[in-house]
Amino acid sequence: MLVSVVLPCFNGASTLAVMLDSLVAQTYEGEWELVFVNNGSTDNSVEIAQSYADRLNLRVVQAYIGHGPRGYVGHSYNVGFRAAKGDLILVAESDDEADPDWMRHMVKALETCDLAAPCLEYERLNPPSMTWGKDGGMQGRAEGLPTYVGPLHLPFAAGNAIGMTRACYERVGDPTDWLVASWDVDYCWRTQLAGMKFNYVPDAVMHYRLRSTYKARFTQARNWVRGHVKLHIRYGMRPWWRYLAFSLWRLARAGVLMVFGPIFTKRPPAYFAFDWGSALGQVESFPQVLKAQLENAKPDENILNGRKPEGPQTFIAIPEA
Repeated sequence: MLVSVVLPCFNGASTLAVMLDSLVAQTYEGEWELVFVNNGSTDNSVEIAQSYADRLNLRVVQAYIGHGPRGYVGHSYNVGFRAAKGDLILVAESDDEADPDWMRHMVKALETCDLAAPCLEYERLNPPSMTWGKDGGMQGRAEGLPTYVGPLHLPFAAGNAIGMTRACYERVGDPTDWLVASWDVDYCWRTQLAGMKFNYVPDAVMHYRLRSTYKARFTQARNWVRGHVKLHIRYGMRPWWRYLAFSLWRLARAGVLMVFGPIFTKRPPAYFAFDWGSALGQVESFPQVLKAQLENAKPDENILNGRKPEGPQTFIAIPEA
C-alpha cells in the first residue's frame, strides 16, 4: 500500500525545513511519497524541498500555470490530490510540524474509516501567550472535532493534516477552490453527507503554528469567515435577519474583547485579533447572504444527497518540476 502525503506551499521557506525534517523522522515503515505542490512561490521553497530528495520519495508539481491569478489553497490541494498515486492521501502544510508517529497513527485509523483528522497541538511552535494551555484549542484533545460552523453544524477538521482513502476521494471529488479557506469544512461535510465515516484520531498529532502578528491573525480569521457565507449559500441559508443579528452580536463581543482583553488577561492584542477578524468578516459577508436570499438561491441538492457538486471546482495544472 502506497501513502501519498500532499504538501502545498506558497513562499514557505522560513518554516518548510521544520516540516520536512519531521517527515524524514516519521516512524511509519510502509512505502510513501511526498507530493510537494508549489503554488507559484517566489522564494526558495522549491529548492529547499528538492534538497530533501535523497531522504524523501519526493515529487514536485506545479499548481500555478505561470500567468494570471494564483488559485487559493483549495486549488493546491486539488492539484496535489490529482497528482497523488497513493491508496491513502494525507495532508501536511509547510508551516507546521508532524509528530514522529503522526503518519503511522493516521494510516492505522484509515483502516476503519474513510476520512481521518489528527489532534492539533499548539504549545510546541507558539509562545504561551498565544495558546490555550495543554490540549486546548480547536481540534485539541480537550475539544475534539469542532461543530460550531453553520448552517449544518456537522463535525469538521482543519485541512492542514487530514487523511483519506482513495475511495473517499473518488466518491467525494475535488476540493472546492472558490470556498477559499473554508474548503476544509465543506470537504468534511461532503464526506459525511456521502455516507462515509469520519473519525478523530487523538494519537496522531500535528503541531500547529499559529499566526503570530496582529495583522496575520486578523487576515487569516477574516478570510476564513468570508468563506463561511458561501457554505450558507451552498447548504441552505437561515433567514437573513438571524444571520445579521448573530453577526452584530459577535462583532460587539469581539470589540469588547479587543479593548478590554489585553488589560484584564495580560495577553497581547494579537491574541484577540482572530475573534475581531472573524466577527468583522462575518458582518462584511452579510450583503452576499441578503442578495442570495432576494434571488431565492437554492442549496446544492447534489451535495445534500451525497453526490459530487456539479461544475468545475477549480482549474487544474500539474506540470512536474
